[in-house]
Amino acid sequence: MPKRIVTPCLRAALAAAALALAGRPCRAADEPGQEAGVETGQIQGARFAIAVPPGSWNHRLLLLVHGYRPESAPLIPDLHPERESNKVLLGEGWIVATTSFRRNGLVVADAIADVDALRAYVASAYGEPNRVILEGESLGGLIVTIMAERDKGPYDGAIAYDPTLSAKESNSTVGLSLLPRIPLLFVATRQDAAGPTSYMTTLSARPDPAVQPALFLIARDGHTNINQAEHLEAIRAMNDWIDGGADALPQPQPPSRYFDATLKPLPGPSTSQMHLDGMGFESRVSDVDRVYGNMLIEAQAPDFAAAGITPMTYFQLVAGGKVYRTLYGRTYSDVKIGEWVAFPDAEGHTVLSRYLADGAAAAGLKPGDAVSLVRYPAGAAAP
Repeated sequence: MPKRIVTPCLRAALAAAALALAGRPCRAADEPGQEAGVETGQIQGARFAIAVPPGSWNHRLLLLVHGYRPESAPLIPDLHPERESNKVLLGEGWIVATTSFRRNGLVVADAIADVDALRAYVASAYGEPNRVILEGESLGGLIVTIMAERDKGPYDGAIAYDPTLSAKESNSTVGLSLLPRIPLLFVATRQDAAGPTSYMTTLSARPDPAVQPALFLIARDGHTNINQAEHLEAIRAMNDWIDGGADALPQPQPPSRYFDATLKPLPGPSTSQMHLDGMGFESRVSDVDRVYGNMLIEAQAPDFAAAGITPMTYFQLVAGGKVYRTLYGRTYSDVKIGEWVAFPDAEGHTVLSRYLADGAAAAGLKPGDAVSLVRYPAGAAAP
């Protein structure tokens, strides 16, 4: 039986002494202002999380498929009901769910089985959905692309964000056919557009029952550096496609072949405090990734500019009384493994990372902690 966390709907059920329902999934009550309930559990070693809408379920389901995780990483269902796109969908009555895979690494076939199992569990526990959309990023984008190529069945559409289409699992029994059977939407940033573009153009025609895929471009650097508004726009477009056919998709502006789906971030006023000497500023950690230890800090691009920290130059990150040489770059791979990098994220704040290492653990940082970002003095070489 799945493990459950204490959510508002569980508290309501307990208050009503509905003990006979204790073995059933948690459903959110139809009460204004109530938060989504979350059910957690495990299927064949894969750990899932299901966010249930605060009102009535509209029988639509969004399944989130995560990207590559090192074999040493924990098996966690990294669900964020508070993120804007998920929050909006939950408010509209969708169920949003995700699962870890039964193992980490470059996993494709087992991952597909785990996603299928979660979809089947939702149907058995909550009722059969009348629309299911797959959404995957990076390796998850490859996984949902392969799933979209199977005979049409339990899924109605798939969205792949910066999919790593060239990745191959050792001794894999599944692979790409380039012939999706359901609507397949690629959303790609500048550096990751080549793979989806090749997928789009390798075949000149896709006769029935194959479906011609679509591609949205995001004019931004950074792998999967796509903001919540852009995620929501992609989901809206997918729903329009399912309801009205491919002609319902937004059209590109000539001479571009693909629609530019870039939306400007709106981070709100800066919370950074500039140093009196103008050489740096104070910021705070707002979030830490539980898998990689990457952090999000509240700093914005104008804060760096005001401190004289220009793109592709080094600055001093001061945290916990220690100083870390950090590049103000564009994406993770601007530095070598184990080196520090910071870059603007799609929401207008700043990613802080020790590339492919656990930066939060290395610097002893957690959400709410203060950090200083300081320009190196003019003429001084960064160590």
